[in-house]
This record gives sequence, C-alpha cells and structure tokens, in this order.
Amino acid sequence: MHTFKTTLKILLAQRLMILIYVVWLCLMMFGLSWSIIAGLAKSDNSTTFDSARPEVAVVSRDVHGEAFGDALRGFLGKDCDLVDVGTTSEELQTAAASNYADLIVIVPDGYTQRLADALADGGEEPQLDVVVSFTGAYGSLARLQVDDFLRLTRLEALARQSATGAATTPATLGDAATQVVATLADDADAYPAIHVADDPKAASDRQESAHVAYVTTVKMGVYPLLAAMLVCTALTMISFAESNVRRRLYASPQRTGAMVIQEFAGCALFGVVVSLLYWAASLALPALAGLPIDGVPLPTILYSGASLVSYALIAVAAGFMISMLSANAVAVNAIANVFGLLIMFTSGMAFPVDMMPKVMIAIGKLLPGWWFCQSVDAVNGVDGRVDAGAWLSCNGLVLLFGVAFICLGLAFSKLRRNRPDLSAPGARQLAEA
Repeated sequence: MHTFKTTLKILLAQRLMILIYVVWLCLMMFGLSWSIIAGLAKSDNSTTFDSARPEVAVVSRDVHGEAFGDALRGFLGKDCDLVDVGTTSEELQTAAASNYADLIVIVPDGYTQRLADALADGGEEPQLDVVVSFTGAYGSLARLQVDDFLRLTRLEALARQSATGAATTPATLGDAATQVVATLADDADAYPAIHVADDPKAASDRQESAHVAYVTTVKMGVYPLLAAMLVCTALTMISFAESNVRRRLYASPQRTGAMVIQEFAGCALFGVVVSLLYWAASLALPALAGLPIDGVPLPTILYSGASLVSYALIAVAAGFMISMLSANAVAVNAIANVFGLLIMFTSGMAFPVDMMPKVMIAIGKLLPGWWFCQSVDAVNGVDGRVDAGAWLSCNGLVLLFGVAFICLGLAFSKLRRNRPDLSAPGARQLAEA
C-alpha cells in the first residue's frame, strides 16, 4: 500500500499536466459539445405562432384633442410598435413614400369637435386621415384596431351622454377615450390568451435531442480521456524508473511485480475518478441547455458510464506501455497527442461513419476508440435502442486492447532489462541483479 499511496502523491503532484490534459482538454471538448447541444435545444419542430407587431405612427394636429391622441397611442401601443415620423407635410410624405411605417394615422385639426358634434346631433362622423403601407397587410390589420378604438370611444361617449344628459364635448370625448384605454388595460379578458395543448411529438423530439446530446458528449471523451490518462500514467510510472529510485526499490524486500501492480492500481484509480467526473459533466450539459435529461433511459446512462470507465482503464494501460519504454516527457506528450488524434479521427466521433473513407474505417477498427464509440452507440437510447449484447462485445474488445497494451509494456520492460543503457551508471548491474 505504501507504493500505491506514493503513486497517487506523484500523480497528483503533476499539476501542470493535469491542468492541461484533464481540465483544459475536457473543457475544450465540452465547449464543442455545448455548441452542438445549444443547437439541438434551439431546434424545435413544433409550430409556434408569433404575433406580428405593425409599426404605426400617430400624428395629432387637433389642438383640442391631445387627450384623444394620447389615448389612441395607448390603445395601439398594446399590439403595435409606435414610431415617430415627424409632423410636417414633407416628413409625412417622405415616410409614406419610403414605407417607413405600416400605418400612419393623422388626427386633423378640429376632429374631436366635429366628432363630438356628430355624436350630439346624430350626424355623419368625420374620418381620420390614414396612410396604409403598400407592401403588406400589417397596416390594414392596424387600421382595424383604429376602427375598434373609434367604435369603443363612441360607445363610451354615448353612454356618458345618456347618463348625464349633457352634450358631448372634445373634453368629454378625450375622457371617454382615456377610459377605453384604462378599461382595456384592466380587463384581462379583453384579448383572451390562446391556450395550446402540449404537443406530444414536440416532447418526443426534445427527448430525442437529449439522447443525441448526451451520447455526443460521451463519445467526445475518446480524445481527452486517452491523452490525459496516457500522459499522467506514463510520467508517473517513469518517475519510478529513474536510476536512483530504481536502485532503492530493487534494494527493498518488496517484489518488483507487486510494486508495478500498485503503481498501475494508483493510476487506474485516478482514471476511474476522471472518467466518472466526465460522465457527470456529460449528464449536466444537456440539462443546463434545457433538454429533458430524465428522458434518457437509465440503461443508456449506466452502460455509457461503464464504457467511459473501461476506456479510461485502457488509456492507463497505454500509459503503462509507454512508461516501459523509458521515454522522456517530450516523447510522451508527442505520443499521446498523435495517438489520441489518430483515434479521434478514426473512431467515428469526429465524422459520420457513412462519410468516412474505407481506409479510415479499417484503421479505426484496429484501435480502441472505434469500439468505444460503437459500445456507446449500441445503448444510445434513440428510438429505444439498448443492445446489451453489442455493448458487451464492444467493451470486451476495448478491454482486450488494454490487455494487449499491458503485455506489450511487459515485453518492453523485459527487453529493456536485457539490454540496459550503458550510459546509466550501474544499470547493467541492476539488470543482472
């Protein structure tokens, strides 16, 4: 256990490598995954009605109808965007010619007085000056709202005239218009909301998007997990192979095999912890994007988590193999990045399989990344697909790669002991011992 604890201390002391390969690489892949997840969260196949808001300009030239003009603006402002086009004839002509507003409403001078007189003696009501846009129907829809305002104002003014017996004046007409706007604001049922039932197809689409988002994030771990575990494991175990450390270890009564097993176990524990953290982040990202992660089947979550752990273990085995070559830190970093990128681009994660050349597919099947991605696809949960048999066979092949890496590492270690570096003082004596 002493070697096991020492391995963990040496591994955790490599803060720079952990920061670069574990933290930074994983964050980089999470960033790529987030861009995909955000697109899936925004894509919604359901049809949603989005009410258009016409642009309306109200110009009041009636010196006695300020309250009426303000009430008209307040009424239209509920469903229209009010714009300012000026008040002069040139400005209005320019706005109409350039189609700046969907509707321009002009309250001419003396309009409220003529409307009040018409309500009092039952004469013909005056008309507002309106200019409707010639490019769309939004102006016509807004004009219907102007007609509604005039109708409600006329009814309110007639009701007040009947109640008081007094003739309607521009002032009472403005009060009636203001009351119409206030009633509209207080009456929640003036424009009743349209309640749309939940679309089961839309909910199913969001659940499928959650499946795709989760599976995509898990498969993106094919590169950072391999590179991180390979580098951290190799550098940790190489530190035990330094000549001074090796002399002290060989002088101890503990067997060399037991020490190597404890070193490997310490690195494997670190790999399991990192893979589980990556698994938790893969679950959290779709949830943060608003996708229903609870719609992902539980077997998909558990099987894919086990695939991540298995893949992390074979990455540790690859690091063990590299450490048996006694490579320096520069060589380890180069091997990790080249090998990791090769696996990423041939695993089917970076490109769709049907777009990959046959050569890349053939190379991918000779590497563990392909079978890791295949194991995740076997239980991705899309359309209820959870093939435990295919998952087990693919993970079995992944673990066989780990066994092969360990065997190669032991072979490299045996070869290194049989042919020690003559430049290292005492190396031959240690090998012969």
